Amino acid sequence: MRVPYSWLKEYLQTELSLAELCHLLTMGGLEVEGFEEWTAQDGGATEQILMTSVTPNRGDLLSIIGVARHAGALSGDGHSQPASSFPEVDEALIDANKATAGPVTVEIVDPIGCPRYSALLIEGIDVGPSPDWLRYRLEAAGIRSINNVVDCTNYVVWELGQPMHAFDFRLIKDGHIIVRRAEPGEKLLLLDDTWQMLGPEDVVIADPMGAVALAGIMGGADTQMREVTTTVLLESAHFDPVAIRRTSLRLGGTQASYRFERHVDPNLTLPALARAAQLILETAGGAITQRALDVKTADFAPQAIEMRPQRCNAILGTDLDAATMAAYLRRLGCQVEEGEPLAVCVPTFRPDIEREIDLVEEVAIVHGYENISPTVPGHLVASGRLTEVQRLRRRAGELLRECGLHENLSFSMTCAAELDRCCFPSDATSRSLVLLSNPISTELSAMRRALLPALLEAAARNARQRVADVALYEIGTVFHPQKIVGQASRLSTTPPGETPVVPNGDEAPLGEGPDLPHEQQRVAAIMMGSPLVGHWNLPDEQAGVDFYYLKGIVEQMCTGLGLTRVSFVRYEHSMFHPGKCAEVTLGERSLGVMGEIAPEVGEAYDLPGPAYAFELSLDMLLEQATLQRAYRPLRRYPAAERDLAVIVPDSDDFSAVRLAAEIAQAGGQFLESVTPFDVYADAEQFGAEHKSIAFRLIFRAEDRTLTDDELDGAMAEVHRHLEERVGTEVRK
Repeated sequence: MRVPYSWLKEYLQTELSLAELCHLLTMGGLEVEGFEEWTAQDGGATEQILMTSVTPNRGDLLSIIGVARHAGALSGDGHSQPASSFPEVDEALIDANKATAGPVTVEIVDPIGCPRYSALLIEGIDVGPSPDWLRYRLEAAGIRSINNVVDCTNYVVWELGQPMHAFDFRLIKDGHIIVRRAEPGEKLLLLDDTWQMLGPEDVVIADPMGAVALAGIMGGADTQMREVTTTVLLESAHFDPVAIRRTSLRLGGTQASYRFERHVDPNLTLPALARAAQLILETAGGAITQRALDVKTADFAPQAIEMRPQRCNAILGTDLDAATMAAYLRRLGCQVEEGEPLAVCVPTFRPDIEREIDLVEEVAIVHGYENISPTVPGHLVASGRLTEVQRLRRRAGELLRECGLHENLSFSMTCAAELDRCCFPSDATSRSLVLLSNPISTELSAMRRALLPALLEAAARNARQRVADVALYEIGTVFHPQKIVGQASRLSTTPPGETPVVPNGDEAPLGEGPDLPHEQQRVAAIMMGSPLVGHWNLPDEQAGVDFYYLKGIVEQMCTGLGLTRVSFVRYEHSMFHPGKCAEVTLGERSLGVMGEIAPEVGEAYDLPGPAYAFELSLDMLLEQATLQRAYRPLRRYPAAERDLAVIVPDSDDFSAVRLAAEIAQAGGQFLESVTPFDVYADAEQFGAEHKSIAFRLIFRAEDRTLTDDELDGAMAEVHRHLEERVGTEVRK
């Protein structure tokens, strides 16, 4: 909010400098982001402007009086209020649903959307330009000057925080104001010359002919102020924040809706009428000939809360007496009856104060956080520690950072358009998203089902900034829609785009009931360009990331988590390049998928070159992971190495993983490890669609050096097993 300093000083008498005032407000919860020097376009006025940032729960600070009241409470200097009083307003005609005074009738049909509506008729006005002082002050606050009547209502919005509207009374049918919900298909031409289609959730101000204003947001063009207007009906109402928020999200917000969404004091309607009437009479002339109308469907009494001084001191670590606490709260506008406990009546402009702890916070704010000495809470019986899962999760991130990756943090929300860019098939289960009922934007309208789309966007953003070498990882939550039936099992994570399965391998239970988001933890990474800091003297084929570099990172992470049964199986996935994709498995369970991003996906994200990525189930990883390590002494006896090459068909049935497992099964008790180290294909030598895979076998005994006879016997058993049981040909 823009706060002109001279306007603020009218109601705040303080000796503080501008810099000191900014610091005081910021420490008191109203952040002053800075201040600027403002000069009118015609050079007729200059002003210093405080730029404040207001939290959503402090709507009372969206006004000059609110800022002055808060600053006066913090400094102890107090504040003043504008003096505006008229008998016609002070003695307003009050009714619960409908009231009439002279030619004006106000009726509330929707007490939920509008529990209070106050109106005042002013006759004989002369609409014209505003005086310079009014125009300069509004322009300094960032408000465009329109005419003297409208400017007066905008002035009150900024000064008191009560949004107002002025109707040309002669254009109100029968002088009858009706506050109701919009009818289906009803349209309204607003002041910005746009037609808006209204719905039953919208609160409108209407006359017997139809809607004339969109409540709490903007007036209608048909009843706006004109140069020929002589009679004006002032509106000052209180609207439901939820109803205004729903409408503003759909149609767009205004300064009025911004305040109503954050709560406006329901007892401010009549004081705002009096202040606006005073300004209009001064700048546009006219006279008040009728009593004001105040239709309210409920009483808005201050909330009573008790606060224990001893409890307040225990929480804050202070030693304040009850009288000091009471004085602090009175500065904020509370009525306090001293005793044990303090009986506090919270003013209606502070709906954020609901409980005792809220009063404790207000005491701390007025006392000053910088005046509270840091202390250690007493009676600590134990200190907080990370759980095993939390430590494993941190270790997973550490391992990836040790591999040279940087952590990425992204929103948990996404939209269906991201699934199109990732080339998910139309029937993929990943297209079934948990939709948000109140999204902040269309781009963030659903909860994500995978981490890779956000990492792809991060890689694309880096590429646009000419960062060619990208290495990012993210550990986060994904959300699957799931219908709960009875005691449904917790779903495990599967590769993006696949059907979730429960740990025993069955499909997730479905049934009658609402779609509920099931949360799963994932770990994903993307790499692009070169992993090396300097690669000017390396061949091009060695400088960049490839499939095996990414595979090594997955293996490094899994090994660091104590997982030794991780394997890789050829796989096909719409997001990944055909033939350059693998499923990562842990025993019989699928952890996820890795490989090179498909060219069409890379083009959709404008990636400059090949990108490699993986996404795995962190839940499943951590179920089997451990940080415990067993001590193993150094081997006293040397190892013996033997190389073995086999000719096999070029198919997944004869993968290096399977062959290594078969060799380990037949190798006997002294076989320590089996490692593939070469693949060779020669159609003339081995035949078409055949290849040779070479393995290195390491044998070792714990208590002696193995003899040649023992090694030859073990190798002979391996040869026999591969040829007879597996169907391979051992190269001689």
